[in-house]
Amino acid sequence: MCKQVVAFVIASFFPLTAMAGGEYESYSRYLDVLALSDPKPSVANIAGGFGASQGTVYAAVSYTNYDMQTQADGDDDGSIAVGLGFGDPINIAGELTIGITSVSTAWWGDGQFADEGNVSIKAHRYVPALLLGHKASMSIGASNFAGWGMTRENPVNYYAAYSEIAYFGDFDQYGLMYSIGYGTGISELETSSDVFWGVGIGYDDYSVSVSQIGSETHLTGMIYFPRYPEVAVAISVADSFDQSDAQRSIVSLSYAKKLF
Repeated sequence: MCKQVVAFVIASFFPLTAMAGGEYESYSRYLDVLALSDPKPSVANIAGGFGASQGTVYAAVSYTNYDMQTQADGDDDGSIAVGLGFGDPINIAGELTIGITSVSTAWWGDGQFADEGNVSIKAHRYVPALLLGHKASMSIGASNFAGWGMTRENPVNYYAAYSEIAYFGDFDQYGLMYSIGYGTGISELETSSDVFWGVGIGYDDYSVSVSQIGSETHLTGMIYFPRYPEVAVAISVADSFDQSDAQRSIVSLSYAKKLF
């Protein structure tokens, strides 16, 4: 009797085309999908339309084997960012991010830890999806809005971005995100205006994306950890096709959690 009840419930969620392969095959497939994590599509290394909401804290540590500022062979670089979200994106929400762009220590670099850094702000809001997405959001922001040390010499990047997420597959087990935007500090070492865009696909705890930032293409793979859902690791190849003669690897460890 229990099996018949389960079969009836499962059948009620399946279209006829999904049941054509036989009840057992569909039920087994359903159980497989139940074991998957919700897809988390993401687009790396560009500003997105979505953002953190009230009480969400986030942090990221990044390392790259090529310093875009010095452009010297063998000169690597790192950074740290921490931030807080506030407000409700149904109406309007915002982010405040503090970045430490100099993470030198006594064992690495010039030893002047946190002598350079910046502050970035962002406002975002849910909007109706333009295409076939399930949810969408727009944002406006200013990266490097304020700072200390050498970062004060870098221009502010004012930008606007739109992102959309859609789910597909027989059980919505795949996720697709695309983002597009325009900023004042995108190309030529973040000194000139340009368009940026990206597309990411998520499945289970994995996501891959391609981003175009001015003339540079970035390819990224990201993994989340089921036991620690707040943590993600991303590995990118920036300037993947060496359009700017600055191909480099970027490794990032990030954390985000809603605390209140």
